[in-house]
Amino acid sequence: MENADPAVQALAGAAAYNLLQNFAIADALYVPANLGTAAGFVAFGKRSGLSPDMMGLGRAQIGSALMAGSLVAGAIGAGLWQVARHPRLSRWMLDERARGHTPTGAFYRAVVRFPLGTALFEEVVFRGVIDGLWRRRGDRAARVATAVAFGCWHLVPTYREFPKMAIAITPRRRVLATLGGAVVTGLSSIGFTMLRERSGGVVAPWLAHTAFNTGSYLLARHAWARHEFTGRGDGSRTRAQWPAAQSERI
Repeated sequence: MENADPAVQALAGAAAYNLLQNFAIADALYVPANLGTAAGFVAFGKRSGLSPDMMGLGRAQIGSALMAGSLVAGAIGAGLWQVARHPRLSRWMLDERARGHTPTGAFYRAVVRFPLGTALFEEVVFRGVIDGLWRRRGDRAARVATAVAFGCWHLVPTYREFPKMAIAITPRRRVLATLGGAVVTGLSSIGFTMLRERSGGVVAPWLAHTAFNTGSYLLARHAWARHEFTGRGDGSRTRAQWPAAQSERI
């Protein structure tokens, strides 16, 4: 293994941790385990010859990344707000995983779990270390490898969580929906990677990622509050089927 390509080793490490995260790590340890693993990936990147700048973690890049990320995060927030304003659209956000949380639990998810445990972890690992290692083979290789890895990262959690988001689904449709979700997240990775390239750091995609995850969660809570207040009985869906939101362990 000493002569193995670090870029390939990073992918293998991510695959192994994906299984640990989904089948072995307790939910209460989700955030600290992810942050510790992200730190381990950064240490591996440094040992493999990557500088902080090459991983998108350089201090000189923070200013431009903050500006770019804030603009994109604002646009995402505005888009989600438009969805929240329309009852017919917001009904698609009735996700059971966002239901029944106490105010403290909701605050923890919106401020800690999604921004740090999910978004920061994934951006450092995928758009930071894995991207940096594969970029030695060229920009296209980095984009493709990161997108494929990010899509595959969501296969297991999507398959496990999907029954909580759909009214009824056959095993075949569950598999197809899982594969479709992986394609969607893979494509989203390309967008995050482009944001990282243009801003020079992972802070920008982290802010955008956080805006989408936290915003989607808050929108789902808002949709449930509206649904339960109005008591609609029009046969509308009671669980979301929005592929973009299907990968988060809420």
